[in-house]
Amino acid sequence: RFDHVVAMDSLIHYEGADIARTLAALAPRVDGKLIFTIAPRTAALAAMHALGQLFPRGNRSPAIAPISLSSLERHMAAQNALGDWRVAQSGKIVSGFYISQAVEARRS
Repeated sequence: RFDHVVAMDSLIHYEGADIARTLAALAPRVDGKLIFTIAPRTAALAAMHALGQLFPRGNRSPAIAPISLSSLERHMAAQNALGDWRVAQSGKIVSGFYISQAVEARRS
């Protein structure tokens, strides 16, 4: 059992359904909160991501999968193991070229 689980910058590489499945696998073992980051789906980040796809693979930055918070919440709602879990709060983190969105999920 875990009091809390923190997954910073590890789920940003996965699509929404995969993030939700990962959280669903962890949730039954967590007594407190699930805290993690996602790559937020913003117009600027989507444009940078699309532009990065034009470069040869060896010259690209690591692959990320931008997702909106509302889309993530829909994916979470589709997972039975997350039935009583809700996004409690979230906030964007921006520092230079670094952009992510911290999310705290807990049982309702």
